Amino acid sequence: RHAKWFQAKANGLQSCVIVIRVLRDLCQRVPTWAPLPPWCLELLVEKAISSEPQPLSPGDALRRFMECVSSGILLPDGPGIADPCEKEPVDAAAGLSSQEREDISASAQHALRLIAFRQMHKVLGIEPLGPPPKKGFNRKRRRDNTESEDAASDKKDKKEGEAGEKSEEKVTE
Repeated sequence: RHAKWFQAKANGLQSCVIVIRVLRDLCQRVPTWAPLPPWCLELLVEKAISSEPQPLSPGDALRRFMECVSSGILLPDGPGIADPCEKEPVDAAAGLSSQEREDISASAQHALRLIAFRQMHKVLGIEPLGPPPKKGFNRKRRRDNTESEDAASDKKDKKEGEAGEKSEEKVTE
């Protein structure tokens, strides 16, 4: 049933499979995330990505997943994650203790903070890729020097003339 649901819902979403793979790696590397059941993980990723009207890049999809988890969806008093394959309303994260739910939510908040401060490499467990390319560098068009020099000198002369007139007015008064 789970495979059929995944094929119908999650497989068609652009970044879903990539984010699930990244999060499975996170569950193996970080002990806090280890208790999260794989089925619950898949449901959370699908809900997070499908609730956005436009397609998300893998980075944005991971950030959106962390936003959902850090908002408290897994907490004991939270809304939980309903299993769509069951006839009765069943929480897919029912196997998690209250402490595990709180720890996962706190870890997601920390990961979201790291992502917001451009430290995604710490969440992914990889080395930083180097400094980001400088934005705005050399984006303006170059002016034609002949016109700009004439226009600049005309403006300069005009400003000096106005300043001279103002200073003369102050002296005469």
